[in-house]
Amino acid sequence: MKSGAWAELLLWVAAVALFAVGADFRAPDASPFEPPKRAPGVLRLVTWNVGGAENGTPHSLRAGHVPAVADALAALDADVVFVQEVPDSELLRTLARALGSDWNAWRGRGDCGVITRRPSVERWGPRRVRNQAGVRFELDGRELVVLSTHADAFSAKERNEAIGEALDALFDEPGAGKVFLGDLNLDVDLDKKSELFSDDLHADVESYNVLAERFVDAGLGRGPTAEPDRRLDYAFVSRELEIVAAGPWLGRRTGTMDHHPVVVDLRWR
Repeated sequence: MKSGAWAELLLWVAAVALFAVGADFRAPDASPFEPPKRAPGVLRLVTWNVGGAENGTPHSLRAGHVPAVADALAALDADVVFVQEVPDSELLRTLARALGSDWNAWRGRGDCGVITRRPSVERWGPRRVRNQAGVRFELDGRELVVLSTHADAFSAKERNEAIGEALDALFDEPGAGKVFLGDLNLDVDLDKKSELFSDDLHADVESYNVLAERFVDAGLGRGPTAEPDRRLDYAFVSRELEIVAAGPWLGRRTGTMDHHPVVVDLRWR
Protein backbone atom coordinates (compact mmCIF):
# COMPACT_ATOMS: atom_id res chain seq x y z
CA MET A 1 0.00 0.00 0.00
CA LYS A 2 1.36 3.44 -0.90
CA SER A 3 2.16 5.95 1.84
CA GLY A 4 -0.71 8.23 0.79
CA ALA A 5 -3.19 5.38 1.09
CA TRP A 6 -1.81 4.48 4.52
CA ALA A 7 -2.22 8.07 5.65
CA GLU A 8 -5.81 8.14 4.45
CA LEU A 9 -6.51 4.86 6.24
CA LEU A 10 -5.04 6.18 9.50
CA LEU A 11 -7.13 9.36 9.24
CA TRP A 12 -10.24 7.27 8.71
CA VAL A 13 -9.47 5.05 11.71
CA ALA A 14 -8.85 8.12 13.86
CA ALA A 15 -12.14 9.69 12.78
CA VAL A 16 -14.12 6.56 13.61
CA ALA A 17 -12.36 6.28 16.98
CA LEU A 18 -13.25 9.87 17.85
CA PHE A 19 -16.81 9.27 16.75
CA ALA A 20 -17.06 6.26 19.03
CA VAL A 21 -16.07 8.49 21.95
CA GLY A 22 -18.75 11.06 21.17
CA ALA A 23 -21.44 8.67 19.98
CA ASP A 24 -23.36 5.87 21.61
CA PHE A 25 -23.99 2.62 19.78
CA ARG A 26 -26.40 1.25 22.34
CA ALA A 27 -29.89 0.41 21.15
CA PRO A 28 -32.38 3.27 21.53
CA ASP A 29 -34.61 3.26 24.58
CA ALA A 30 -37.27 0.57 24.33
CA SER A 31 -40.06 3.05 24.96
CA PRO A 32 -40.51 6.03 22.61
CA PHE A 33 -39.71 9.48 23.98
CA GLU A 34 -42.75 11.22 25.42
CA PRO A 35 -42.36 14.92 26.23
CA PRO A 36 -43.03 15.42 29.93
CA LYS A 37 -45.03 18.23 31.41
CA ARG A 38 -42.58 21.05 31.91
CA ALA A 39 -41.44 21.82 35.41
CA PRO A 40 -41.22 25.48 36.48
CA GLY A 41 -38.11 27.18 35.16
CA VAL A 42 -37.57 24.74 32.28
CA LEU A 43 -37.07 26.11 28.75
CA ARG A 44 -38.52 24.04 25.91
CA LEU A 45 -37.06 24.28 22.40
CA VAL A 46 -38.34 22.35 19.39
CA THR A 47 -36.77 21.78 15.99
CA TRP A 48 -38.85 20.30 13.18
CA ASN A 49 -38.34 19.81 9.48
CA VAL A 50 -41.95 20.22 8.42
CA GLY A 51 -41.40 19.24 4.79
CA GLY A 52 -41.69 15.76 3.33
CA ALA A 53 -41.35 13.65 0.25
CA GLU A 54 -43.81 12.16 -2.21
CA ASN A 55 -42.85 9.49 -4.73
CA GLY A 56 -39.21 10.15 -3.91
CA THR A 57 -39.47 13.91 -4.54
CA PRO A 58 -38.86 16.26 -1.57
CA HIS A 59 -41.34 19.03 -0.84
CA SER A 60 -41.66 21.92 1.62
CA LEU A 61 -44.42 22.42 4.18
CA ARG A 62 -47.84 22.05 2.57
CA ALA A 63 -50.84 24.16 3.57
CA GLY A 64 -52.85 21.00 4.17
CA HIS A 65 -50.36 19.88 6.81
CA VAL A 66 -50.51 23.12 8.83
CA PRO A 67 -53.42 22.11 11.16
CA ALA A 68 -51.71 18.88 12.25
CA VAL A 69 -48.37 20.64 12.75
CA ALA A 70 -50.07 23.36 14.79
CA ASP A 71 -51.87 20.78 16.94
CA ALA A 72 -48.58 19.04 17.73
CA LEU A 73 -46.82 22.31 18.56
CA ALA A 74 -49.70 23.46 20.74
CA ALA A 75 -49.52 20.20 22.69
CA LEU A 76 -45.76 20.66 23.15
CA ASP A 77 -46.25 24.09 24.73
CA ALA A 78 -42.78 25.18 23.56
CA ASP A 79 -41.03 28.50 24.18
CA VAL A 80 -39.28 28.67 20.81
CA VAL A 81 -39.84 26.50 17.72
CA PHE A 82 -37.33 26.28 14.88
CA VAL A 83 -38.73 24.98 11.60
CA GLN A 84 -37.09 23.97 8.35
CA GLU A 85 -38.59 23.50 4.87
CA VAL A 86 -40.89 26.52 5.11
CA PRO A 87 -41.34 27.81 1.55
CA ASP A 88 -42.53 31.36 2.28
CA SER A 89 -43.24 33.83 5.06
CA GLU A 90 -47.01 33.77 4.64
CA LEU A 91 -47.28 30.03 5.27
CA LEU A 92 -45.08 30.45 8.34
CA ARG A 93 -47.37 33.22 9.61
CA THR A 94 -50.38 30.99 8.91
CA LEU A 95 -48.83 28.33 11.12
CA ALA A 96 -48.19 30.90 13.87
CA ARG A 97 -51.79 32.18 13.67
CA ALA A 98 -53.05 28.62 14.04
CA LEU A 99 -51.21 28.50 17.38
CA GLY A 100 -52.77 31.72 18.68
CA SER A 101 -52.50 35.48 18.66
CA ASP A 102 -49.65 35.52 21.17
CA TRP A 103 -47.27 33.71 18.80
CA ASN A 104 -44.86 35.57 16.50
CA ALA A 105 -43.02 34.15 13.51
CA TRP A 106 -40.30 35.20 11.13
CA ARG A 107 -38.05 33.64 8.54
CA GLY A 108 -34.33 33.55 8.78
CA ARG A 109 -32.37 32.69 5.66
CA GLY A 110 -33.30 29.99 3.18
CA ASP A 111 -36.11 27.72 4.34
CA CYS A 112 -35.58 28.21 8.10
CA GLY A 113 -37.97 30.02 10.41
CA VAL A 114 -38.74 30.75 14.06
CA ILE A 115 -42.04 30.70 15.94
CA THR A 116 -42.15 31.96 19.51
CA ARG A 117 -44.41 33.43 22.13
CA ARG A 118 -41.55 34.21 24.48
CA PRO A 119 -41.20 37.98 24.99
CA SER A 120 -38.00 39.85 24.19
CA VAL A 121 -36.60 37.28 21.81
CA GLU A 122 -34.08 38.98 19.53
CA ARG A 123 -33.64 37.77 15.98
CA TRP A 124 -30.13 36.78 15.10
CA GLY A 125 -28.33 34.87 12.38
CA PRO A 126 -24.93 34.91 10.64
CA ARG A 127 -25.14 36.22 7.09
CA ARG A 128 -22.50 33.88 5.77
CA VAL A 129 -24.62 30.82 6.65
CA ARG A 130 -27.06 30.32 3.79
CA ASN A 131 -29.82 28.35 5.54
CA GLN A 132 -30.35 29.41 9.16
CA ALA A 133 -32.46 31.14 11.78
CA GLY A 134 -31.20 32.17 15.19
CA VAL A 135 -32.30 33.93 18.35
CA ARG A 136 -30.87 35.32 21.55
CA PHE A 137 -32.76 36.06 24.73
CA GLU A 138 -32.38 36.26 28.47
CA LEU A 139 -33.08 33.12 30.48
CA ASP A 140 -33.14 33.60 34.24
CA GLY A 141 -30.79 36.57 34.05
CA ARG A 142 -28.26 35.02 31.64
CA GLU A 143 -28.11 35.30 27.87
CA LEU A 144 -28.75 32.24 25.73
CA VAL A 145 -27.89 32.17 22.01
CA VAL A 146 -29.54 29.58 19.75
CA LEU A 147 -28.83 28.89 16.08
CA SER A 148 -30.75 26.49 13.86
CA THR A 149 -29.74 25.40 10.39
CA HIS A 150 -30.83 23.11 7.58
CA ALA A 151 -27.73 21.51 6.13
CA ASP A 152 -27.44 20.19 2.59
CA ALA A 153 -29.20 16.86 2.08
CA PHE A 154 -26.97 15.58 -0.72
CA SER A 155 -23.39 16.72 -0.09
CA ALA A 156 -21.37 15.84 3.01
CA LYS A 157 -18.81 18.44 1.94
CA GLU A 158 -21.46 21.17 1.88
CA ARG A 159 -22.75 20.02 5.28
CA ASN A 160 -19.24 20.07 6.73
CA GLU A 161 -18.56 23.60 5.51
CA ALA A 162 -21.96 24.97 6.58
CA ILE A 163 -21.70 23.46 10.07
CA GLY A 164 -18.18 24.85 10.47
CA GLU A 165 -19.27 28.34 9.45
CA ALA A 166 -22.32 28.18 11.73
CA LEU A 167 -20.21 27.14 14.74
CA ASP A 168 -17.65 29.87 14.11
CA ALA A 169 -20.45 32.45 14.05
CA LEU A 170 -22.19 31.01 17.09
CA PHE A 171 -19.06 31.02 19.24
CA ASP A 172 -18.23 34.55 18.15
CA GLU A 173 -21.41 35.66 19.92
CA PRO A 174 -21.41 36.61 23.59
CA GLY A 175 -23.72 34.63 25.83
CA ALA A 176 -23.61 32.34 28.83
CA GLY A 177 -24.92 29.34 26.89
CA LYS A 178 -25.23 28.16 23.29
CA VAL A 179 -27.52 25.72 21.46
CA PHE A 180 -27.03 24.50 17.89
CA LEU A 181 -29.90 22.52 16.42
CA GLY A 182 -31.85 21.69 13.28
CA ASP A 183 -31.91 19.26 10.38
CA LEU A 184 -28.18 18.72 10.00
CA ASN A 185 -28.58 15.74 7.63
CA LEU A 186 -25.66 13.97 9.31
CA ASP A 187 -26.04 10.28 8.51
CA VAL A 188 -23.57 8.61 10.86
CA ASP A 189 -25.31 5.26 11.32
CA LEU A 190 -22.27 3.06 10.78
CA ASP A 191 -24.23 -0.19 10.59
CA LYS A 192 -26.23 1.28 7.67
CA LYS A 193 -29.64 -0.03 8.65
CA SER A 194 -31.18 2.43 6.20
CA GLU A 195 -30.98 1.92 2.47
CA LEU A 196 -30.25 5.66 2.25
CA PHE A 197 -26.64 6.65 2.83
CA SER A 198 -24.21 9.53 3.05
CA ASP A 199 -22.14 10.37 0.00
CA ASP A 200 -19.11 10.73 2.32
CA LEU A 201 -19.34 9.07 5.72
CA HIS A 202 -15.83 10.25 6.64
CA ALA A 203 -16.89 13.91 6.28
CA ASP A 204 -20.11 13.34 8.24
CA VAL A 205 -18.22 11.63 11.07
CA GLU A 206 -15.79 14.56 11.10
CA SER A 207 -18.69 17.03 11.35
CA TYR A 208 -20.26 15.06 14.19
CA ASN A 209 -16.95 14.88 16.06
CA VAL A 210 -16.48 18.65 15.90
CA LEU A 211 -19.96 19.14 17.37
CA ALA A 212 -19.53 16.46 20.04
CA GLU A 213 -16.25 18.03 21.20
CA ARG A 214 -17.93 21.36 21.93
CA PHE A 215 -21.47 20.37 22.92
CA VAL A 216 -23.58 17.65 24.49
CA ASP A 217 -25.72 15.72 21.97
CA ALA A 218 -29.13 16.05 23.65
CA GLY A 219 -30.90 13.35 21.64
CA LEU A 220 -28.18 10.72 21.81
CA GLY A 221 -29.58 7.20 22.09
CA ARG A 222 -33.18 8.30 21.47
CA GLY A 223 -33.51 6.75 18.04
CA PRO A 224 -34.24 8.05 14.54
CA THR A 225 -35.75 11.45 13.79
CA ALA A 226 -36.73 10.88 10.16
CA GLU A 227 -38.16 8.15 7.97
CA PRO A 228 -37.39 5.40 7.39
CA ASP A 229 -34.85 4.98 10.21
CA ARG A 230 -32.44 7.89 9.96
CA ARG A 231 -31.20 10.25 12.64
CA LEU A 232 -30.83 13.55 10.82
CA ASP A 233 -32.17 16.14 13.30
CA TYR A 234 -30.07 17.17 16.30
CA ALA A 235 -29.89 19.48 19.28
CA PHE A 236 -26.37 20.19 20.57
CA VAL A 237 -26.21 21.99 23.91
CA SER A 238 -23.32 23.75 25.63
CA ARG A 239 -22.26 22.38 28.99
CA GLU A 240 -23.53 25.36 30.95
CA LEU A 241 -27.02 23.95 30.38
CA GLU A 242 -28.65 20.93 31.94
CA ILE A 243 -30.66 18.69 29.61
CA VAL A 244 -33.85 17.91 31.53
CA ALA A 245 -35.44 15.87 28.73
CA ALA A 246 -34.87 15.45 24.98
CA GLY A 247 -35.85 13.29 22.05
CA PRO A 248 -37.92 12.92 18.87
CA TRP A 249 -41.68 12.86 19.45
CA LEU A 250 -42.99 10.09 17.24
CA GLY A 251 -46.44 9.82 15.73
CA ARG A 252 -46.90 13.52 14.94
CA ARG A 253 -46.18 13.46 11.23
CA THR A 254 -49.07 13.78 8.82
CA GLY A 255 -49.52 13.02 5.13
CA THR A 256 -46.20 12.89 3.31
CA MET A 257 -44.15 14.52 6.09
CA ASP A 258 -41.01 12.53 6.87
CA HIS A 259 -39.47 14.07 10.02
CA HIS A 260 -40.47 14.00 13.67
CA PRO A 261 -40.33 17.06 15.95
CA VAL A 262 -37.31 16.98 18.25
CA VAL A 263 -37.87 18.39 21.73
CA VAL A 264 -35.22 19.57 24.20
CA ASP A 265 -35.96 20.85 27.71
CA LEU A 266 -33.19 22.90 29.35
CA ARG A 267 -32.23 24.89 32.41
CA TRP A 268 -28.99 26.39 33.70
CA ARG A 269 -26.73 24.15 35.73
